[in-house]
Amino acid sequence: MKRSTLELLCCPNCQAALSLRDECGDETVDEGDLLCLHCERSFLIRNGITHFISLQELEGLNRRFARFYNWFSHFGAIFGKMLFLPMGGERKARKVILDRLDLNGGRLLEVSIGAGDNLPYLFESPTMGEVYGLDISAAQLARCRNFVAKRGWSVDLFLGMAEVLPFKSESFDSVLHIGGINFFSEKKKAINEMIRVARPGSKIVIADESERLAKLIARIGGFSRSRQGRKVDMSVPVHLVPDTMEEIRVDGIWKMHGQYHGYCLEFRKPA
Repeated sequence: MKRSTLELLCCPNCQAALSLRDECGDETVDEGDLLCLHCERSFLIRNGITHFISLQELEGLNRRFARFYNWFSHFGAIFGKMLFLPMGGERKARKVILDRLDLNGGRLLEVSIGAGDNLPYLFESPTMGEVYGLDISAAQLARCRNFVAKRGWSVDLFLGMAEVLPFKSESFDSVLHIGGINFFSEKKKAINEMIRVARPGSKIVIADESERLAKLIARIGGFSRSRQGRKVDMSVPVHLVPDTMEEIRVDGIWKMHGQYHGYCLEFRKPA
């Protein structure tokens, strides 16, 4: 983590300021602790990744999917390439979403960054600025950390939940999420958090599988109901976007055999 990133961080529980404790004065912090000055919770920094959650404290679908993606991380890259092959290839499938961002040299937050599969296409842009990534899976983030280290990219990574982002309000110029929100424990709360951390005038882009495909995945994986027995809503979450947002738009993406297998929801936070 870059030492300067501390200015963007806050406690995910109470949104108070955080204090850094580490043993070196370098520009990057590989090992250390962050202490909340209000609720006195502490958060570990290990191998450059700040841990704002642990698997044990997760609940509902978040806990189930954190475990799933820890396992899935071993072959996720190969699966993604195979999945997108009938849809014109991985580049086309990802670019149809990424090209909707307003990249202006500012800060981009990718919620659910996974192993960093979108990063090669993001860094192709001459207007790409600083990138920050958050994910619920420690194994995925470890792979992402190794990936960005090999490429020489500067990407700060955080283990956390989309529903309680550990960033101060109005910190990012763009917010991106691809894959995962269909099965978030609290979708509306996650969308509200993405809006909170975006600067006024920023574009927010959210994409995932279509409702039809999500229901198929849910049946196969046993995710159609929460632990409390409630049916999981896998519809496009446009109804969860506040009416105060601007330029709200939903498009079908990932077309194959005459059907769209995904959606892209985009909107802008009022300036």
